[in-house]
Amino acid sequence: MANMQGLVERLERAVSRLESLSAESHRPPGDCGEVNGVSGGVAPSVEAFDKLMNSMVAEFLKNSRILAGDVETHEYQEDRNDLVISETELRQVAYIFKCEKSTLQIKGKVNSIIIDNCKKLGLVFDNVVGIVEVINSQDIQIQVMGRVPTISINKTEGCHIYLSEDALDCEIVSAKSSEMNILIPQDGDYREFPVPEQFKTAWDGSKLITEPAEIMA
Repeated sequence: MANMQGLVERLERAVSRLESLSAESHRPPGDCGEVNGVSGGVAPSVEAFDKLMNSMVAEFLKNSRILAGDVETHEYQEDRNDLVISETELRQVAYIFKCEKSTLQIKGKVNSIIIDNCKKLGLVFDNVVGIVEVINSQDIQIQVMGRVPTISINKTEGCHIYLSEDALDCEIVSAKSSEMNILIPQDGDYREFPVPEQFKTAWDGSKLITEPAEIMA
């Protein structure tokens, strides 16, 4: 972490020098001198930018991906049932993007999990201290082994959530979604409860009252 902090500080100083160099580039031709090891010329700021991108910026992006849980491995996975994140930290955010027909297991405790544009994805995780978000996805199955305070479902068709005994106080927040079911452990099995998709609203004389519309056969 100390190495990462030092890299961030170096990057900030380099960006500051780049801004200074950009100002220098507005001086008359041949009068730009040398800033940050780059000689003056037609476009010294472009040279400096290339130097940054090929050195410390590249290093910064690489380390960022490592700290975030190797984000690259959670994108565009298909027909994979062996995806596992075993080395986790409390500050981590797992971002799962455009994965299909795959299963991912996240061990330990992470900050939050985001499922974005996935289809037929299975997620099993131990503990999340923040939120699990499902966005623009289809046919998602989530199994909570430990605890999670909030699960958010937005613009999703088909989402089944298996809660553990320790996660029964989890809040489910949904919007513009359908076919959502919460499965509660009971007597060694799971009992399924549908999440309402329709609501009715009425004026009670002083305020609006909204409640689920029960139109189920």
